[in-house]
Amino acid sequence: MYRVHRRIAWLSGALVAALAVVAVPALATQTVKIDSKVTMSSQAPAFHGKVKSDNHACETQRKVKLFRQKSGPDKLLGTDKTNHLGRWKIVVDPLKSGAYYAKVVRRSEGTAGTIFVCRADRSKVIAVD
Repeated sequence: MYRVHRRIAWLSGALVAALAVVAVPALATQTVKIDSKVTMSSQAPAFHGKVKSDNHACETQRKVKLFRQKSGPDKLLGTDKTNHLGRWKIVVDPLKSGAYYAKVVRRSEGTAGTIFVCRADRSKVIAVD
């Protein structure tokens, strides 16, 4: 009789452990990564563009940084947040000749359960004479 109780206790413990292993992934945080694309064009004295994504939430209120390439670290010229259409604009005055590009910053939102990550992107370089 003692062996039967011991075997039942062992099987119960094994069953609880197996259920815990199955239940933990269901409670784990899920990360969803969403691509973003930043475009840029110039029309002196402002650079402007749009952040595009399959998810509208990754287009709005995104931080965009404008850089000028130079020897050494590139120079940050300004930042803007996209509007409700994903559009941004940064005025550079005076505009110097050189190579310019924009970056959209990575952003993550969410709480326990699902975290949405809007990926960063860099635009094509535009040369200004």
